[in-house]
Amino acid sequence: MERANTPSQSELARVVGVKPQAIQYLLDPKNNATGSKHLVKIAEALKVSAVWLATGQGEPTDVSAPSNIEPGPDVRQGALYPLITWVQAGAWNGNCEAFTPYQAEHWYMSPHNLGPRGYVLRVRGDSMTNRQGRYSFPEGMMLFVNPDKDPIPGQFVIARREADNEATFKRYTVIDGKPYLEAINPDWPHKYLEMKPGDTFTGIVVDASFGTLP
Repeated sequence: MERANTPSQSELARVVGVKPQAIQYLLDPKNNATGSKHLVKIAEALKVSAVWLATGQGEPTDVSAPSNIEPGPDVRQGALYPLITWVQAGAWNGNCEAFTPYQAEHWYMSPHNLGPRGYVLRVRGDSMTNRQGRYSFPEGMMLFVNPDKDPIPGQFVIARREADNEATFKRYTVIDGKPYLEAINPDWPHKYLEMKPGDTFTGIVVDASFGTLP
């Protein structure tokens, strides 16, 4: 049974200071909102316990109990970033506002500020897998990308190659003064790809993970 005077999702979004799709995501029981800086505000607006809202433990109306939920880092509004395809990354114009939870494959939270145009990709292929190295990005790993920073050599980047207009994930390196995209898999047949005129960077990989573990 709904509580009397329960705010609508749009009203709740306005009170909390996020967008309606962010509220929809945060209230979805499949998504764990623990750590979101908005969780306590959502709980206060709904007049429920923040612990109960995040974990399902305790009583929903036990708002007098001290909360063990600490606000997360201050990231962009809602802290939600769309998971896009590699084809979309190749044509990415930064208009993440055009995505909704139904159009993007999924939305993910990040503890890092990816900027207002941040996005998420899943690694495909083995060119960036190096099981013996310091860094390894096997297929299926999620990449959290900030497209608003200029890369420096040594950083992992998303780049769009003019030849096929599709994005690729590599390490940015410079050899003899020329920019290259490096595959860190030591057995990869085309380890270095020289960047050509028209090739552009579409983001720096800020973090990588397989997402929330069970």
